[in-house]
Amino acid sequence: MSDQEDRLLNEVAADEEQIVSTLVDELRDSFLGYLHGSIGFDELTFEVFDTLQAVHAVRSGHYTVEYLDDEDTVVEAMEELTQEPLREEERQPRRRKKRR
Repeated sequence: MSDQEDRLLNEVAADEEQIVSTLVDELRDSFLGYLHGSIGFDELTFEVFDTLQAVHAVRSGHYTVEYLDDEDTVVEAMEELTQEPLREEERQPRRRKKRR
């Protein structure tokens, strides 16, 4: 294996570890939310299952990382809440980083 291939594999492993660390942090927040009564058991159960699926996707290499800027995140959240598009103009495609 060349040095470049070795570096690439190390970068992929580091990216995957970061993704899993983020998932663990979010799951911790869900457990604490359940403990403090801010989310129900059904939501906690869904979050645990969803996190397990995400970890499996990372492990198997079947995942897509999407990078959104702050404006896209806010607009998408508002669109989801209102169930209506907020922008009339064509939206820019998201930048995606695919791993397979």
